[in-house]
Amino acid sequence: MDLGLQEARVIVTGGSRGIGASASRIFAGEGARVAVVARTPSDVEAVAEEIGGVPVIADLSKAAGVAAAMDEAMAQLGGVDVLVNNAGSSTGGSILDADEEAWQETIDLKLMGYVRAMRAVLPAMQDQGSGSIVNVLGVAGTEASPGYVLACIVTALTHVTASVGQLVAPDGVRVVAVHPGPTATDRLMEMVANAADAQGLSPQEFADKVLGGRIPQGRVGRADEVARTIVFAASEASGFTNASQLYVDGGSAAKI
Repeated sequence: MDLGLQEARVIVTGGSRGIGASASRIFAGEGARVAVVARTPSDVEAVAEEIGGVPVIADLSKAAGVAAAMDEAMAQLGGVDVLVNNAGSSTGGSILDADEEAWQETIDLKLMGYVRAMRAVLPAMQDQGSGSIVNVLGVAGTEASPGYVLACIVTALTHVTASVGQLVAPDGVRVVAVHPGPTATDRLMEMVANAADAQGLSPQEFADKVLGGRIPQGRVGRADEVARTIVFAASEASGFTNASQLYVDGGSAAKI
């Protein structure tokens, strides 16, 4: 299937590790020109060099950082056809565990980082009459739990995705959310490393056994599986998908 991404101008935030890095590689493999945006220079430069992309170093938790990053990426690419919002994550914990700092960090990077990036690229997309935005969110924001109150930021961004998608649809622009379930990224492997070692398992084995035991497919996801869904959602092959949500979770959400 031709995804229609040859020479597409793609910006991937959080593009230097995990799901973002996998998406950057797959976009490049489809012939797109990719700006890899993240805060750690060595990671950004390594992925950008690997795929022949554009490295953009930025702190997306600040309004000025988002504006500078989007301006630089669009200048280097000569415009923008796709934005993948993927930067940032929120810490676990109940409302009694998550302190003021944790709330503010999540709002600044995850919520406002996504909002600011969308606001930065949408005028260009509207002017050219085409473009797509994929917001990488997560299944934790689709169902409340006592131990992860900050997932409400994902819930808010799901609403934002639908609202903006409806707003810009007449301009030929699409906005879609992708909700990964537990995924075997470096971050997840680091989080389970101690528990895995205590059971004499590798982090991957532990993740598939313990976390995957709660998933109908019996394992956690892989970064490239989520990334392929992101690339599909951004492409012309998904041209009639808008203001909606795609789940990559092994059947764990089972929403109707």
